[in-house]
Amino acid sequence: MTIEFFTTAGKVTESMVSATRNEMLRLSHINKDISRAEVILKEEEIIELENKVCEIRLSIYGNNLMSYSRTDKFEKSIKEAIKELKKMVKRQVKEKKMPRDEMTTTVKV
Repeated sequence: MTIEFFTTAGKVTESMVSATRNEMLRLSHINKDISRAEVILKEEEIIELENKVCEIRLSIYGNNLMSYSRTDKFEKSIKEAIKELKKMVKRQVKEKKMPRDEMTTTVKV
């Protein structure tokens, strides 16, 4: 799995990158089809205190998942975005395991 980090804010520490990478690897263990993760950290220029944004996009063969979180700290935004993605990935794996609906018809011969 490829993990890419993009940031316009210079306030991203190595520990944040490492923790995010570890969480992305945990997600890849839940769903082996995850091929790529993009983590985008930016500060929105708004007056509110909650201007730290984290967007995470996962590329799963055939699908893309995205999570967005905006809080007052990057660490908190990252955790919230990952928490939401984890729910989405688990739901997707559960749906994948369910048997497909089959169409059956009765034909009178």
